Amino acid sequence: MSAAKTKNAKAKRVTAKKAKKVTKAVKVKRAKAKQTTPKTAKPKGAAPQAARPFRFTAADTVQIRFPGDKKPESFRVDDMVEATLAALDGQTRQYYQYRLVSNDKTGPDGAERHFWFFDPKPVGLTGPIGPSLWQRTAYETVDGHEVLDSCAGNFSTRSVTSYDGSGSLHVVKLDSTPSHRMRLDLNGKREFCDSVAVTVGKNDVLSVAG
Repeated sequence: MSAAKTKNAKAKRVTAKKAKKVTKAVKVKRAKAKQTTPKTAKPKGAAPQAARPFRFTAADTVQIRFPGDKKPESFRVDDMVEATLAALDGQTRQYYQYRLVSNDKTGPDGAERHFWFFDPKPVGLTGPIGPSLWQRTAYETVDGHEVLDSCAGNFSTRSVTSYDGSGSLHVVKLDSTPSHRMRLDLNGKREFCDSVAVTVGKNDVLSVAG
């Protein structure tokens, strides 16, 4: 082999070795970069909050705090229904209707002491239906007062605790406190109630305004 050819062969071997070293160095560098590069966490979409089906259930004891009382009064859920109201203003409204019976006190005539509590559906929604607390009144008349078309009308109920039913609400605005009166017809029974100003506090304790 001539000297020129030998020289060219050596040059090719040297070039191949250098190329191999460069390739190896690049692979090592990429591997190290991969190890040291922090992984970017993929953004997680906000988990959808499940709509709260009820504020209370039939197993709950409802606490109502009245002005001047040292501790809240305890009530049991005597009846709870999902109600659908076809209001006089043409709107359809859904709400939860509870009948709360006191575990601690009786009424002035010795009968059970109870309240009606209307909670909008879904829970937490604000609207003309409530949340609203109603107390039975001896004034059994709604004549001569302005009718609230957004709260009055026929309704049907799907019961959670007893049986389905139907009825009607006739809600009027009074000129003094309490501000509203309701004639409630439900499954053949009639009852008159006055509204009670109430706020829903921590742990769903109902606080009656003084």
